[in-house]
Amino acid sequence: MNNIKDNFGSISPYSDDEVEEVIESLIGDKIFHQVISSQIYPSLLNLFPNLSSILFKRNFKKSFGRCKSIKDFQDTLAPYVGQMIERTTDGFTYSGVENLNSNPTLYISNHRDIALDSLFLNFARYLEGMPTVRIAIGDNLLDSSFFEKIMRLNKSFVVHRNIKGAKETFKKLSNLSGYINHSLNNDRESIWIAQLEGRAIDGNDFTDPAVLKMLYLAERKGLEINSWIKQVNLTPVSISYEYDPLDITKAIGWEGWEDLSYEENNKRDLSELVKGIKESKGRVHLHIGKNITERVKNIEELAELIDQEIIANYKLWPSSYISAHTLGLVDTKENFEGKENLFLERFKDLDQATLNKALEMYASPFKNLKKRG
Repeated sequence: MNNIKDNFGSISPYSDDEVEEVIESLIGDKIFHQVISSQIYPSLLNLFPNLSSILFKRNFKKSFGRCKSIKDFQDTLAPYVGQMIERTTDGFTYSGVENLNSNPTLYISNHRDIALDSLFLNFARYLEGMPTVRIAIGDNLLDSSFFEKIMRLNKSFVVHRNIKGAKETFKKLSNLSGYINHSLNNDRESIWIAQLEGRAIDGNDFTDPAVLKMLYLAERKGLEINSWIKQVNLTPVSISYEYDPLDITKAIGWEGWEDLSYEENNKRDLSELVKGIKESKGRVHLHIGKNITERVKNIEELAELIDQEIIANYKLWPSSYISAHTLGLVDTKENFEGKENLFLERFKDLDQATLNKALEMYASPFKNLKKRG
């Protein structure tokens, strides 16, 4: 097979030989400096707007200017990720370490936050001394600016959405499937992908069979489905946040987004990405499930197995129990940890219909677990 850039260059992350040039472009990118410095030094920005940009540029160059590979970039980034977790969570824990191994792995995860779901998996693997994974991201996040560069430096690859026409759809999905399987089988690089397109805004963590069909597409003619599942070491991942920084945004919804331009929707997505990173998430728990070993007859059975593993290992926080109680789904106040007033206070300005949507989002993992016994 030819070099991966020749085959998948339009969707793949940066390679090591591109890192220095991309870092140099970021060092010279004034908009990058302005936007990020406004998030890091908001008080300084009001007093000395130019100084905040200069300070960020200097610090970025000092930290990342010598990076010559993706690993260099991620190793340099890791302490900043740790600081973000320390600043915006009440603790990050993870379990299922016994399910980690050196085999390239296809991780299929529930999806709550644009950037953090995969970041927490990568951070857990980093802490365990294991290589990070390649990350599937929607092309709605790609704006050819510094955001795209940072994500591709962080091993992100592109999933095309809203493709027009059956022929073009098949072509792009085949290419994506080929890239993912090439990453696993040839490059020996693990992959993270969400179980459905877009976040689970209603709190229901159900796998879309279309995602699995895409993943299997490139190998379906040569491998029986159970052989493929074993080959990619398919492993479900559950992540849960005590508080979702975008819970109210999700409850209100995005009515009228279809009428917005690509640029406007892109700006909205990126602002939500930043909010998810910056704001408080309470406690966060990640569970790395067991790889799928049960035999399946079809994609739908596989989706059900993944759902079972994700739902069974989803960490329920007081926010889930309080929401379920408020909605009348459970009588007991057990597991509230005295957080009822604190939690419900975040929704004090919502009308009843929007409040119910927010509470249902938190209660859904509780309901789904109870349904499955």
